Amino acid sequence: MTDPAGRPASRNVVLTLGEAIVAALPSEPVRIESSGELHLSVGGAELNFAVAIRRLGVASRFLGVVGDDPPGRLVQRALDEEDVDSSLLRVAPEPTALYLREWLSDGERRPYYYRRSSAGSTLSPSDCPEDLADCSWLHVSGITPALSSSCAEAVEAMLTLAKDRAIPVSFDPNYRAALWDVRTARAALEPMVSRCAVLLVGLEEIDFLLGTSDPVAALDRASALGVATTVVKLGADGSIGRSASGEVVHCPPVSARALDPVGAGDAFDAGFVAARLAGASLLGSLGLASFCGARVVERVGEHDGAPHRDELPPELRMLLDEPSLRDRYDKTS
Repeated sequence: MTDPAGRPASRNVVLTLGEAIVAALPSEPVRIESSGELHLSVGGAELNFAVAIRRLGVASRFLGVVGDDPPGRLVQRALDEEDVDSSLLRVAPEPTALYLREWLSDGERRPYYYRRSSAGSTLSPSDCPEDLADCSWLHVSGITPALSSSCAEAVEAMLTLAKDRAIPVSFDPNYRAALWDVRTARAALEPMVSRCAVLLVGLEEIDFLLGTSDPVAALDRASALGVATTVVKLGADGSIGRSASGEVVHCPPVSARALDPVGAGDAFDAGFVAARLAGASLLGSLGLASFCGARVVERVGEHDGAPHRDELPPELRMLLDEPSLRDRYDKTS
């Protein structure tokens, strides 16, 4: 493994923290009130990331809080089945967060959240580990600090610890209007930009976060704030990234039969971080990220479509497996 500067990394666990949430959704693309049954799916942006990067062969650990209830036990079982380290998962008396959501054939999505005063919102600095000796990377999103003041303090504590331990940080703003308004979100998330090595931002977020709707200008502004690598997710137009050396690369989209977009951005983030940890180029990292995101939209669920390492096309698998062959991806893409 290497860090963003290309140095060998002796640690090997990617850590992320956030709220685990259980979704209930129809098995068919119909409105909830028209569905005869709902099935449960474990998710949450950071949990989706932890699962997706673990499926790519990278050890991951999830820090969070669940309730002492059936949904909480479902979260624990899902993490165990995916081989995600849940040793930092605390069980609390508050209920595990739930939400209902629809996926409709016309593309409309409607979530209904039941997360106020949830177990996940009680996450605090006291839950954060002091020893990060085996941690090679920290991934955070803008959802967690929106949940409560104690959650925001926990994210701050982990960012400070990561800086003290020279652990690279990736940050996905993941702005959710249902959680906070733009002004409040901007005040909280803007300072986090300069504290990350990798910024993974959606096209719809660059204006409020970086003050421009132009993706290339957004890359430059993030660089000026000290971000080593910035990626703007362009949706149907692929993605664009800027490396620490100033290289700007555009990666075309990966074709997919889109059914459900939920979790695609989390899988994209996981693919990108996994590739960077393996020493892949910016273009190769974008390629793996795009493939992971594309596979998720083809399945209904939170992370159901996130690919396993052995399901990757050979040219992407070699980015993770064959250091001597990684340059071939850039030459053939």
